[in-house]
Amino acid sequence: MMYSFKLAIIFILITVAYSENCTDGKDILEHHLSTKTPYRLVANKEDIEIKNEAIKGCLPHKIWMVIRHGTRNPSAAFIEKMNDRLPEIRTLILENNPEPTEFLRQSDLYAFEKWKSKLQTTDEKKLTHEGEDEMLELAERMQARFPNILRPVYSNTSYYFKYTATHRTKASAKFFASGLFGRHIVKDVWFPKPVKNDPTLRFYKLCPRWQSEVKNNPDTFFERKKFEESDHMLTIINSVNNALNLDDELDLDDIYLMYLTCAFETAWNKKTKSPWCSVFSMETVRGLEFAEDLKYYYRDGYGYEVTYKQACKMLSDVISYFENKSEYPKAIAYFTHSGTLLKLLAHLGLYKDDEHLKHTHYGSNSHKWRVSKIDAFGSNIALVLYKCQSKYKVTVLHQENVMKLPNGEEFTDFSKFKKLYKDSVNECLFDEICSVQ
Repeated sequence: MMYSFKLAIIFILITVAYSENCTDGKDILEHHLSTKTPYRLVANKEDIEIKNEAIKGCLPHKIWMVIRHGTRNPSAAFIEKMNDRLPEIRTLILENNPEPTEFLRQSDLYAFEKWKSKLQTTDEKKLTHEGEDEMLELAERMQARFPNILRPVYSNTSYYFKYTATHRTKASAKFFASGLFGRHIVKDVWFPKPVKNDPTLRFYKLCPRWQSEVKNNPDTFFERKKFEESDHMLTIINSVNNALNLDDELDLDDIYLMYLTCAFETAWNKKTKSPWCSVFSMETVRGLEFAEDLKYYYRDGYGYEVTYKQACKMLSDVISYFENKSEYPKAIAYFTHSGTLLKLLAHLGLYKDDEHLKHTHYGSNSHKWRVSKIDAFGSNIALVLYKCQSKYKVTVLHQENVMKLPNGEEFTDFSKFKKLYKDSVNECLFDEICSVQ
């Protein structure tokens, strides 16, 4: 009994140290969890900085936001793997590591002993408490920055919210609204009935060419497959097995399962370290993160022209909204998914590398397309229209940071912005872009 009590104390002390370390800004493992990275690790929680000279005489006039849902539960298929395979792996780890090792501390072993999956398949993809907090806090920060637009009094004239036909985006929209107006007002907020395949919020669902040439095309994952077959990935697999004193019991599927469980449990819990994170070194987790970067680069990013060109649907929506002479609504907020955010980022020309990302680039750590940073849970893009003395100007925010556009400017004339993205204004021929060749 006393031994168990001591173990518990050790575990608590380690957990406190871990939670403090998570916020110190250092390059730690939890910053490399691909699209399951929690938003708290990438959000800009400080003031938005725009040079005083540029913003002089200008006031925020309208804001348009697209927001990925907050932290969620995994899919039903993944939950089944968590419930079936992870207990088997945990048993292997404990049986082969009865005492602390150079790699596994006593607190890690204790955490494995206590670990169990708490999800059922009926919980799939639901927004979690952390996801609720992400939306509440994002809304509060944006309101503090743009108080004349995001006013705390709700009016369906001033605000237009829309979400996709999923639990996680619906809940995200409601908690974002709670952050703006308070929980007691949310019942009065009007949300239009969601559309299964919304032509603006999930345009790619209505793009047959993208579906056939990209999503369902095995060649899309060629670079990721080459990386998984490389000596780098073999080293990662061997490294994890050796660190856990296992004789090749774990294959690549097992390692991805542990990596993504580490990611989900990190996102769900601010203060408690997932035992599944303890099986990875920085080197191994960076390799798995790179494999994910390759996947999303080719499926949702710059790998294929049709992927990002179809996102003109969203940008043309922005431009039409900003061009509308009516001052209302003051704010539009769309709640959607990873695939939408990434395609829009690529359409805007952000995080674009000089050459296509290849499996041979592993180890350089120089590529810009890093989904852990650009597509965490709760990721968001905001375009803000400023009314100046004689013109309108636009700035683009991503993860609440001001972005430099391809023209080199952070705060640009609206006329320049439209010229920069003229294809989205004049040539958003979605049906033509998406027709199967």
